[in-house]
Amino acid sequence: MLLFIALYQMDVWAEYRVQTFYPEETKSGPVAELMARQFEWRVRYPAPGKQMTDEPSPDDLYWVNEMHVPTGRPVKFNLRTQDVQHAFFSPQLRLKQDAVAGLIIPVWFEIPEAGEYDIVCAELCGWGHYKMRAKIVAESEASLKAYFETLKQDQEEDGVSAETAEAEAE
Repeated sequence: MLLFIALYQMDVWAEYRVQTFYPEETKSGPVAELMARQFEWRVRYPAPGKQMTDEPSPDDLYWVNEMHVPTGRPVKFNLRTQDVQHAFFSPQLRLKQDAVAGLIIPVWFEIPEAGEYDIVCAELCGWGHYKMRAKIVAESEASLKAYFETLKQDQEEDGVSAETAEAEAE
């Protein structure tokens, strides 16, 4: 009986877990990398206009405990861990995936409407496990583009005004 159930549901499993079955929109590459580490979720985005790579680039954008994604289309991200085993879990999206050290695990989902969705760690990962929380912010493409521009400006800000920099250059 259990063997029948296992074989019968293989198509459903493949649709969500086997990369060749992923929606066509996700095959262009991941939109972000989510790095689990004790006790936070670190998000890495490619610089605007660039594709995500497995290795970080100097112009990549970073944020902690908040992943921004577009609504209305399938989104793929890479899940990694920096230290121990963690488990990405978003209850509202009914999505759970273990993050295993040394592996890059592609995960995809689609959020039809804008909003905020919880991310928690579902694997006991140490003394601070209880505070390993984050959120997914689903928003329109226009809002997402504005968010990335603001994030880029904030990360490039060095605290020196343009006038001061010009005066020091002369």
